[in-house]
Amino acid sequence: MSDFDVTSTDLIDYDGDGSADAQLIDIDGDGIADEERYDVDGDGVTDIVYLDNDGDGYIDEARVDVNGDGVSDYTQTQGPFPTA
Repeated sequence: MSDFDVTSTDLIDYDGDGSADAQLIDIDGDGIADEERYDVDGDGVTDIVYLDNDGDGYIDEARVDVNGDGVSDYTQTQGPFPTA
């Protein structure tokens, strides 16, 4: 007998292809997957607000300029060839 029970009945096959589909995470248990909405913790504040700590209307990480050239690091690393 195996040490692990690999026969599970709680996996769902939504598309009927015979393989269990990936289960989406729902932290607050409201039935809506976290990746399908903009308020993951369900507190009424959209998640984008948490990304703008200084309240200037821009996501803070997008404005970081480590090398001080006046171009955000986010902009410099977009695409297959970073410009920084």
